[in-house]
Amino acid sequence: MDIKILRNFVEIADSGSLTAASKKLFLAQPALSNQLKALEKELQATLIERNSRNQKLTDAGKLFYDRAKSIIQLEDAMIQEIRDAREGMVGCVRIATVPSGEIPLMQYVIPAFAKNFPQVTYDIEEKDTDQILSMLEEGLCDIGLVRTPCNFTADMDYTLFGKEKLVCAYNPEFFTLPSKEEITVSDLGDNPLLLIRRFDGIFRSLCTQYNFTPNIRIQGKHLAITLKWAATGLGIAVIPEDCASLSSMPLEVKTLRAKELTSRRGLVIMKNRYTSKAVANFAEYCKNILK
Repeated sequence: MDIKILRNFVEIADSGSLTAASKKLFLAQPALSNQLKALEKELQATLIERNSRNQKLTDAGKLFYDRAKSIIQLEDAMIQEIRDAREGMVGCVRIATVPSGEIPLMQYVIPAFAKNFPQVTYDIEEKDTDQILSMLEEGLCDIGLVRTPCNFTADMDYTLFGKEKLVCAYNPEFFTLPSKEEITVSDLGDNPLLLIRRFDGIFRSLCTQYNFTPNIRIQGKHLAITLKWAATGLGIAVIPEDCASLSSMPLEVKTLRAKELTSRRGLVIMKNRYTSKAVANFAEYCKNILK
């Protein structure tokens, strides 16, 4: 049964007569009358009792009217949902982010995006950069917010934001560094260091330039754990500049003077993979706000 026939029947019932309905539907009255007769024949039931003055829904007609209205409303809702999904008004954005990426994400991007797309939902996981890149490749997230240095593949589309130096974060109860805000690797002396593994290569390269041999006590991959170690006095953590604020305990922070020791945030999505309009819209918001 054509949905258009259901719509026409509902209009006949709502308008009160075939004449009024035909005008609203821009359909000749005889054609509309024949359509109603064919419908009643198909259902083997009289739906509308008609005379020269008025019309009245039969019990079968009332039941058919209610069901027809429900079907029409369901179709209208389905069309709207598809349209909204196409335009990015609804959907779920799966985001994997490094801990420091959650701060701008929560403070700036999501609140601004939600004002224009209030029905979009978010599934957010906090991982380290290597895990995020693996999740992207496996299709376990739509967008990755990572931190360099890292290894992007040819299948990844990435945008880098900002540029910040690395810093030394430490508990002053256990260590003392020069009072100046910027220090060199030589100022670290023989103090034990806590290094994020991804920064090992560039950090050692810098140490070589200064003819300095670092005392690296622990190499790890998790920022949060490294900061906890620094807070307990296990060593001085070498981390990106804005990550020091993520420590649960206040730490003293000194900037490392070195142009090549920098870190950047990156937004990553996979190339040649289906991306919903909601995800594409969100990625564009990130690029505009975090640039």
